[in-house]
Amino acid sequence: MNILMRYINRLRLRRKTRRDESANVVDGIVRARSLYKRLANSVHPDHYENPDEKKLAEELMRRVNDNRFNYSELVKLEKEIKGKL
Repeated sequence: MNILMRYINRLRLRRKTRRDESANVVDGIVRARSLYKRLANSVHPDHYENPDEKKLAEELMRRVNDNRFNYSELVKLEKEIKGKL
């Protein structure tokens, strides 16, 4: 009986973990989309006339585009953008 209960508890834990992970993935994608739009708008190179700022904005825009679905990287880039621009 004890072995059966352990097996059942393991199955419950696996099911719960899978649901949590899938919820985090979907939530990250939804958050990433809105953050991506905000960052892409703020670092778009056409907003800057100074050549140095424009080059920096182009590099940051490239990095934002590369990580458009990665929420955690976009959060890091947001902090970097606030510090540089």
